[in-house]
Amino acid sequence: MENQWAICHVDSSFDASLLGNKGSQWHWFHSRDDLIEYLLGDYIYLLADTGELDEEQAESARERFELLIEQSHSDEILVEQLNDLTESLRRIIWCGTVAQLAELDDEFANALRAYFWDDYGDNEDDPEAAVPEELWPEFTDIIDEFLIEGEYC
Repeated sequence: MENQWAICHVDSSFDASLLGNKGSQWHWFHSRDDLIEYLLGDYIYLLADTGELDEEQAESARERFELLIEQSHSDEILVEQLNDLTESLRRIIWCGTVAQLAELDDEFANALRAYFWDDYGDNEDDPEAAVPEELWPEFTDIIDEFLIEGEYC
């Protein structure tokens, strides 16, 4: 399986837990550049719609996003800064590669792996253990179910 990039964001503008998936959206990308393009396009439009921003405000947000992307030295810091800007609208809860999701010590990644191992039933000793590459297809297949049933935010 290709080591794709992914982003997951949740709606913070209302009690989205009533929707059953906490208002979450999960997106896959072939590269980090594709993910950045999404942030500067569709994500801005989603925020503009949620926050009822006019065109000028949306363009200002895009410019701020571009500046943060240029200045950020890590994706983790970039996500924190973007979340600060979009407070009470949307919150990014995952941004990274499948490989990172499969092994990184992160609250969301750990919860997803624990959910996977509980479902897969193969790692009772370490419920947040890394998922080997040969199991990535099965691991990524449970993400939609996890977003509906899992405890992640």
